[in-house]
Formats: sequence, structure tokens, C-alpha cells
Amino acid sequence: MGSLSDKEKQTMREMQDNLRADPFPLNTYTHIGKRGPRRLDGHLKASGKADYTMDVQLPGMLHLRFLNSPFPHAEITHMDTTEAERLDGVRYILRYDHPDLPSRASLGKVTGIYGDPPPLSRFAHFEGEPMGAAVAAETEDIAEEAIRLIKVEWAERPFNLDIMAAKDKNAPLSYPEMYPDSNYWNNGLFDVLIQGDVKKGFAAAEQVVEFAFVRRGHTWIGPERPCGVFRWKGDCPELWVKQQRPHLVKKNLCTWYGGVPMNKIQLHCLYQGASFGGWVQVPWNMGPLYCAGLVARETGRPVKYAFSRREDFYGQSMDDGIYRFKVGFNDDGTILAVEGTSTCANQIWPVFNPVNHLRENTRIPHLKGKIETVWVNKGPAVPTRCEQLPATLSLTMVFSRVAAECGLDPVAVALKNDGVEGHDMVHVSAEKKKLGFPDIDSLAVCVEKGKTAMDWDAKWHPPGAKQLPNGRMHGMGFTWTNEWDDSLGSSEIAIRIERNDGTATILSMGCDNGVDAENTYCQIAADELGLNLEDVHYNPQVDPGFFRMSPDSSTNLSVNGWAVRHAARILKQRILEAAVRPTAETQRGSFRAAFPDCAPEDLDILGSVIFKKSDPSESITLADFVREAGQSGPVTSTENAGFRWAFTEPLFAFSYHVQVGSYNPENPRPHLTRQAHFLEVEVDTETGEIFIIKAVNVNDVGKAINPMSCEGQQYGGTVMGWSRGKFEEMIYDPATGVMLNGNLIDYKIATTLDVDAPIDTILVESGMGYGPYGSVGIGEDVGTVMTGLIGPAVHNAIGVWIDDHPITPDKVLKALGKI
Repeated sequence: MGSLSDKEKQTMREMQDNLRADPFPLNTYTHIGKRGPRRLDGHLKASGKADYTMDVQLPGMLHLRFLNSPFPHAEITHMDTTEAERLDGVRYILRYDHPDLPSRASLGKVTGIYGDPPPLSRFAHFEGEPMGAAVAAETEDIAEEAIRLIKVEWAERPFNLDIMAAKDKNAPLSYPEMYPDSNYWNNGLFDVLIQGDVKKGFAAAEQVVEFAFVRRGHTWIGPERPCGVFRWKGDCPELWVKQQRPHLVKKNLCTWYGGVPMNKIQLHCLYQGASFGGWVQVPWNMGPLYCAGLVARETGRPVKYAFSRREDFYGQSMDDGIYRFKVGFNDDGTILAVEGTSTCANQIWPVFNPVNHLRENTRIPHLKGKIETVWVNKGPAVPTRCEQLPATLSLTMVFSRVAAECGLDPVAVALKNDGVEGHDMVHVSAEKKKLGFPDIDSLAVCVEKGKTAMDWDAKWHPPGAKQLPNGRMHGMGFTWTNEWDDSLGSSEIAIRIERNDGTATILSMGCDNGVDAENTYCQIAADELGLNLEDVHYNPQVDPGFFRMSPDSSTNLSVNGWAVRHAARILKQRILEAAVRPTAETQRGSFRAAFPDCAPEDLDILGSVIFKKSDPSESITLADFVREAGQSGPVTSTENAGFRWAFTEPLFAFSYHVQVGSYNPENPRPHLTRQAHFLEVEVDTETGEIFIIKAVNVNDVGKAINPMSCEGQQYGGTVMGWSRGKFEEMIYDPATGVMLNGNLIDYKIATTLDVDAPIDTILVESGMGYGPYGSVGIGEDVGTVMTGLIGPAVHNAIGVWIDDHPITPDKVLKALGKI
């Protein structure tokens, strides 16, 4: 009964790669949109009983640690591991020149432009890079001590830290093994976005300003260090992974060690101690796991690799760079032209143009944006909550500058320029109607709610105009952009009804990302099936052969939500069809149907009870309908009694969803929902300290399926944005190339003492999303957008622009001419 009927297939096809409003929402919601009494992972996490990959301990397990490069750019010319091998407790040393190590292997998300990396390289391209050798020992401490005993002869190479200097054609190559032609590697590749004619726009503008700003690199550091466990059971590998994309582990692993059949791989994906993209995005993120598997095969023992805290500072976000803009606008705040260039460090995927959010979300007719990706001797720059950082920071700076130059409220400038791809809101309204959406001005709604919560009209003032009685300068900041739409992804979901009690189990492996996603999918399944919420359960840590979309781009719900809904609707139809058919059909006969005189459409399910619509008193609980499991088999309980008894067929359905999404230029969809953020600060002009007084987040999520999850993302994203906007920066010694703050003491992250200000979280539900029930994503966007808002708020306080982010007290004092 697992195959799909033509009707069921058509149900899915109608919504695949969705381009319109949801034409088939539910009429009423019992669980969707409600503040539920449960969170599936809540008790385990709050009590400290949740199991993480770092917690895994297996009998006889060895611990694997890596050699780190002390230089920002070097090559190993000779290595002597003799002394390390003699250390008591060392069981294996894997060297870069091991004969079973391939020159390249599939170790990450996608193959880079110059191919896959090696599992263990002899070349170092940044200080602290794990490479060269790995030691397996009885304890981590012994492995670390053995690493220190390895004698290495290095050939140091010239290195680059400065992006603009490295861009010069005469600069030494930073990553010659991967990018042998130039440090400026994407020259002419994915680099330019053009809309209209910026020269024409500048000529027509009443004002033209030029400015530049810098964003310093920050990273993804989290509580749980990168780790993984590898055990061989004969020729079958069993793995525990800290990984956003467990399906990709299986995909890549099947190509390792001469080939491993997919059906022999057993995977566990436990709770995750934070990820934010980051490490799992880098091309070498499965390199340590490859090494662990090779050592496990050689020793016959399970092997756990775990990075040190310093190694967790492996790379950085995609916004580390210099941004230069020229903006033409009229005195009333109408923006006519924007030309921007971002020169950023080490972007592996240079496809997120600095003017992209201006193109997607405004009526600005003339745009030209250019990405310059330059490789320096730092770690790779990958999406780290999230890849839209350069574009949202650019939008915030452009709109804030224009508002300041015109002496206008930035909210008014946003509303004046709202639109889509150069078109005004009249055009957008027509598009909404064409696509079946309600005609709601999302930004206007968000702005009004936010202004009211912040008391904006009473508090906003011209820059540098308000000193408080406590002597501090008062500042207000505002920014906005589109709410995160779905980018791309695919998902497989199955649901089965359990015997004995009629409960439902969702089957699909996925990574825990801490946002209560599992309960959200249960809410969808419960409403679609007509079950009580407590009768639906989902444990994504086991591998049932189905995999949901990985938590990328904050678009899981837009993809996984569809797959859950498809599967639930197919399964509900099968339940109703089974309820009107004779049961226990075999060659010996059959038994009376539960509803013999009905068609499936005469029935419904609510509260885990199947009932007749015309007479709800004619009903049967789903538990009674599916009956008990058997003794000699799961279907019937009387097979040993010498007579037949009624039973029901297994009730199971699977489905999937695929979404190309809005990143695909061949299939663009207008972004219709917006987010708006307000920030109030005070600045001490004697110390330079910035005090956050209040924040207001307003997000049009289309449909809040799990409101508490949405609000958690607003609150958590605000804290993360403040942290990155005020503190977070990776600092390097220009003379040696060594990172100076690769630890959680010197790399500053906001604590509760830094974020004790009130944060108002407001949700708007316009229904204008492309996800199920009109939903859109929210997970990454608040943390991304709020990162840049401190700059405009501080400018409003002190009347001086600080163009170097993060904005720290010394930069405030320097801007004020006090140091």
C-alpha cells in the first residue's frame, strides 16, 4: 500500500516548486498557530539530559586530535612522528602521506571550483588550520601531548591578511593549491548585478553621496565543538555526527574507502550544540570524519574526533570586507540609483550581491552591484547565519545615509522606496492579485506596529540632537528588508499510524537546530490528519531512509512543511478509504467495514476519532480502528487461536517536496512579506560605551504555525545581532598572521549582562508567503538584519558616522575625536 495513486501524485504535483499562494489551506486550525503546551526537546535540554554527539562514549573508543599549523601559510617538508608514537596511550598516528589517503575526497557541501580537498593536507593556508597529522590515543589529553611531540620541518610562504593588498596582481598567492591563478578569484564570475542604468539615475538625482564602510570577520563559535564518532561493524560503518546535513554524510561516505554501499551505513544525528551554518559549510567539514573512519578501520576500534576550542575558529562569515557605495536620490528621499562594490575575504560562493536586497525589495530603478572575492590567509568565509549579511548590511547603510542626508525619518524613506525589482507598490499589488495573494502592504503594517511599540514618533530625532539627563546621547535606529522566503531545498517525509493506540509517527532524519521544528511539523500533521497533538511524535535523530531538508537559509518550513502536509493528506485519505472498505480481506474472506454504507468523503477525523459527518455520534477511535498488534506478527492478534479475526492493513504514507526557490534567477518570485526593526540606544561620550535600551522586531511570517518558535527566533536573533554589531571580531597579528583571540575569553560574545534590555517581538500574518498556509521563514533573518542596526542608531545619537563594524567603544571615542 506504499505506492501513490494518480490522485495522490497530482495533489503533490500541484504544489511542487510553488509559485503562487497556497490554494488549499485548511478551513480551520486546531493546532497550527497555537501556543502549544509542549516542546519535544524541552525537558531533555532544560534538565541537561539531552544527548549530544560530544557525549557519545563507546567501549574501547579512541580519541583523535589534529596537528595545527603555527603559520598562516606553509608547507610540511618533513615530519618525524617517532617520539609521538612512543608515548604511552598512543594507538595510531595518521600522516598526510599515508598511502590510503586520496589526494581529494568528497568532504563537504559541494565541490569547489577547483575540486574537492584532501582528507589530510600537507599545506597550511591559515594559522591554526588542522592538517598534516592526526593522533588517536586513549584520551584527548594523551592525543594532544603526542601532537606536541611530532617534529615538523616547515617551508614558510608569504602570506596576505589585507584584502585590498591581496587583490593586487603582484601579491603572493594565498591559496595556490585551490586558486592558482589569482587571489581575486571570481573576477568576471558571478560578480555583477545590473538593473537599469546607474549613470542615468545619478544624472537625474538632486543629491549624490559616496561612502564606504568595513565589516570585520566574525565566526560561528558554539557550545559544542565540531566532533564525530566512527565505528565499523564488519564492513558496515556506524556514525554519530554533529552535522546540519546528515543526508550529505551518507552521500559522501558512500564514495570513501573505495566505496561503501549506502544501505550499509548506519547514521545517528543527536542533539546539536549550535551550528549556524559555519563549520558544516566549509569544503573540509567531513575531513576529520574521513580520518576517524580510516583510523577506526586500521585499529579495529571506534574513534571520536573532537576539535579544540581554537580549532573551532576555523573560518568566518561571508561579510568580512570593504563596501563602497555611490547613491543618487532626491530631496524627498526617493532613491534613483545605487552603485555598490563589496570586496570580501575568502567567499567560497560569491553569489550574494551587495545590492541584491535593494533589487528584490525596492522601487529603485537603477542598480549596479559588484562582488569581489579575494583570498587571504584566513579560514574560508561561508554562510554563518547567514549568507545575506552583506546585502542586508548594505541596505541598512544605504537607507540610513539617505535619510540622514535628507533630514528625514528613515521609516518614511523606507515606505517611499518599497517595491520589487524597480517596480512601485501599484505594480506589486497587481502581482499579488495575479498570484492569488491578499493585497496587504506588509511593510506599512509592520512599520505601524513597530512604531507604536517603540513610541517612535515621540522618540525619533535628528542626529546628535538629544542629550539625556544622565549625560548620555540618545539614539534611534530603524531598518527593514524582506522576510526570508524559501531559497531551495527538498524533503522526504513519511508518516505511519501505529497499531494498538493509533498514534502517528513522522519518519525523516534531520538535524536538531533548536527552534522546535519537530513540534511544528507535528502541529501540521496533527491538524491535517485530525489527530490530537499528543498523538503525533517525531524523532529526527534516527535514520528511517527518509531525509528532510537541512536547516539552511531559514527556509525549512517552506519545504519540509509542504512534505509533511502532502504525506498527512495522503495518509488521511487512505485512513478514510480503509474505514469504508471491508477489513481483513484474504482468500478466507473479509470482515464488515467500520462504516459500511459510507464513501470516504462522508467521513472525517477530529480528536483522533473517525466519525460520520452527517451524524458524529457514529464514530470509532483511530486506536480501535487499527486494532492490536499480533503475537506472531504485527497485523492480527489471533493467528494462533485457530480462527480468524478482523484486522486493518498497515496505514502509512510518504511524500516529498522540491523547491527551486527565489535564489534561482530563471524563476524569480516577488518577495511580498517584510520585516521591520527598531532600536533605541544611549551612548556615553566619555567612555564610548553603547547601551541598548530597547528593541522591537516586527516580522511578517505569513502564517505563524508555531508562534513561540517564531518569537524565539526574534529574541535570539536580536541578541545575536547585538553581539555581532557590538563585539564580535576575529583579530590577527599583521606581523605573524596569527589569530590573537581564538578563544571564548578574548573573542567577545554578548552575555546576559549585555542584553538585559526589553525586546518586543511582534508577528504579522499576512498570508503572503509561498510556504504552506502562506508561511515564510524567519530563522536567520533577525540575527542577520539586526547586526547592522547599531551603526545607524549610534549615528543618530552622536551625529557622526562610524564606518567600521563592530562598533566598539574605542571607535566611538575616535569618531568623537577623543583618542
